[in-house]
Amino acid sequence: MVNILDNAIKYSPEAPPKIDVYTENVGTNIILKIKDQGSGMSKAAVKRVFEKFYREHTGNIHNVKGHGLGLAYVKRIVDDHQGYITVESEKDKGSTFTVRLPLIS
Repeated sequence: MVNILDNAIKYSPEAPPKIDVYTENVGTNIILKIKDQGSGMSKAAVKRVFEKFYREHTGNIHNVKGHGLGLAYVKRIVDDHQGYITVESEKDKGSTFTVRLPLIS
């Protein structure tokens, strides 16, 4: 989750960035939502954001260091724990990442 928060900070145009974090228990799962007011992503980028080495090269992200591995690793970890991760985003309007993980009983 640190990677998602770090990205929300890095891609936010304002300082300090506005980031909302929500958690909710739903049955035997926990849901975590991280919503930012950052640069957002194109529809094409949303489809590929969890691929290794993928980075959308537009706007202010040229100044952001990275190799396009963080979200691929996050997805793998979530998948390994029988959870799922999704992203909703709109260019120039921010992104919302939703992670659902089963609770250990």
